[in-house]
Amino acid sequence: MALAYQADSPTDHVAPPAPLADGGRERRVHHRREAVKVWAQVDGGWYKVHDLSLGGLRLDRPVDSPGEGGVIEGDIHSRAGNRARQAGFSATVVRVEDDGQRIGVAFAPMADEQIDGLLAILSAVEREFVSAREAELRREELRRALRRLGVGSLIAAGVVTAGFAAWFMR
Repeated sequence: MALAYQADSPTDHVAPPAPLADGGRERRVHHRREAVKVWAQVDGGWYKVHDLSLGGLRLDRPVDSPGEGGVIEGDIHSRAGNRARQAGFSATVVRVEDDGQRIGVAFAPMADEQIDGLLAILSAVEREFVSAREAELRREELRRALRRLGVGSLIAAGVVTAGFAAWFMR
């Protein structure tokens, strides 16, 4: 369902908000997560999934991909969390990126087992994202600690050098 802007009264001359250049992403209902170790198998081919949500996914454009409004069917495969997971899907192409290399699809209503499979994949992707983010934060904290240690060592070496210089110059 699309909502249209309507003025409150005929004398209301406020312009509707300008459309954003991000292709409708401001209307997104489900949070998307960058997908790592996730592929889609469509028409016998394997295609990298770039991001994933409960509502759909963005993947490399299949060779025989229909245009916007077309329907594709396939399976999502994931090795996130070092465990194989799979979920079948049927989806409508809602966006073909400008360069034509990737498409965005919205899932059609799913059966219970498809939803369970998709949730398992999303959970694994989220866990992997969180653990990677935590590891990056730990690395950054280690870098800061090493920098502080290096600066402290340089200051200590400078003080010792200045002390020896003062002692020899007396």
